[in-house]
Order: sequence, then structure tokens, then C-alpha cells
Amino acid sequence: MAIATLSNLPTTAVPDSTVTQQPEFDLSRLQRRADFLRRLACSVDPILATSYRRRACELELELWIHIVRSGLPPQDSPLAA
Repeated sequence: MAIATLSNLPTTAVPDSTVTQQPEFDLSRLQRRADFLRRLACSVDPILATSYRRRACELELELWIHIVRSGLPPQDSPLAA
């Protein structure tokens, strides 16, 4: 029995005409959402606040990953403060 991995999964051929371009990723939206969740965490139940702060951290990590992968210089990144 073989274990399926990303390298040996079957792929399906999709004609170029049906492939849609992914819209430009808005990095500032991730940062605004993370900031909003952190502010909101100050005014809710402590258990919910923990979830909000955790999600804010996840969004900031996702933002950081996008910045690293895109090759933006540090001064042009949304994280530069």
C-alpha cells in the first residue's frame, strides 16, 4: 500500500481558458483584521479574547509569510513601523 503525497497525487488537466487569475493579495487587510481582533479582545470574555488574540497572531504570521515569499524589502512591508 502506497502513501499518497503531493508529489504522487494524480493531477487533472484544466484548459487555460477556465483557469482564473487569483486577485492581488491585500496585505494591509490582514494587518487591519489582526489589529481589530486585538482591540476587540480587550472587551470580550477572557476565553473568547484568547481565541481572538490567537487568530490575530495567525493572521500576522500569514502576512509575514506573504512578505517573505514576495521578496518585499523590509522598508516597503506593511509590518514596517
